[in-house]
Amino acid sequence: MLRGKHPRLDPFVPTSWDMVGRIIDFAELSEDSVMVDLGSGDGRLVFEAAERYGCASIGVELDQSLVEYARQKAEALRLKNVAFINRDVRRINLSKATHITAYLTSRALKQIENILLTAPPNAIIVTHNYPIPSWRPTEVAETRSSSDGKIHVLYKYVPKMSAPARLEDRIQRMGAGSLDGALRYLTMRLL
Repeated sequence: MLRGKHPRLDPFVPTSWDMVGRIIDFAELSEDSVMVDLGSGDGRLVFEAAERYGCASIGVELDQSLVEYARQKAEALRLKNVAFINRDVRRINLSKATHITAYLTSRALKQIENILLTAPPNAIIVTHNYPIPSWRPTEVAETRSSSDGKIHVLYKYVPKMSAPARLEDRIQRMGAGSLDGALRYLTMRLL
């Protein structure tokens, strides 16, 4: 299993249901979007994006039990536009994603900075409560969660405008772990 070789970046902390909707809306999805949730946990953002916008929605999660749970729930919900990949987010290629969401700490986001740079230059990246270190958000929104009463902060980034110039110079299209297989799977299910 991946866990022993590559320890988790962060523990699984579920996003509250009221914040799930706000994150998805803040990301500005459409039915043509390919949304990828990094560290998708139980799949709640993936399900919401697929149900609300009808877009292709992919969850990337290291914990096999969470992936299995999410796959079973997708089957129960009869969602054909979702897929879950059991993979370390440090080993994924985001070149096919139009929208990326992540509820990861700033430390973890710093570790996957090169992965985020595999996204198209105009992709929209939304992080919850933690900014990407050294990146400049294009938009920031504060909202109070009805589930915990706390203020949550959402950060929106577009790589070509948000990433520091030194990082833009080293953008690489990494071949390992691309989303191509998941997108082919979704295309076949939708036919």
